[in-house]
Amino acid sequence: MAEGADRVTRDPRSIEAEIGRRRRELTTLLGQLKRRGHELTDVGLQVRRHALGFAATGVALGAVAAGSVALGVWRARRRNTLTARGGRLREALGRVIDRPEQVAVEPTAARRIVGAAGSAAAAFLIRAALERVSRPRDAAGRGGSHPSAPPVPPASLGVGALQKVR
Repeated sequence: MAEGADRVTRDPRSIEAEIGRRRRELTTLLGQLKRRGHELTDVGLQVRRHALGFAATGVALGAVAAGSVALGVWRARRRNTLTARGGRLREALGRVIDRPEQVAVEPTAARRIVGAAGSAAAAFLIRAALERVSRPRDAAGRGGSHPSAPPVPPASLGVGALQKVR
């Protein structure tokens, strides 16, 4: 009950002053949050602030890329030595001797279907891409008429060429 009695006896001016003080404090905190949010999303500022970290990261990424290329070159050279090629030939001949039934196996029906479907899909995609690339363009730079429309001859050929095309 003492708390309720305290509220009743407080001066309205002191309450207004406290509200104003808390409002200014909240405004200050909100301004700081807004500033920090802008700083956080400012890439240039972050690069300047953390230049050493960005440089170290760039060097590390470059070292990883160079190392992977060097490893690939080293493995390719090692794989192409006469000793390595002979070892692979020996392993292949061993597999032929152990399992001769798997040497020239006919593909199953499922593999044939999947292969035919993949081949048809690839042919369709290649044809669509070639038609899109070879489609004539109008003055606005957009694709021309329907793909089944006859090709438009260059203007330098004249009217006679246009009659030959049709």
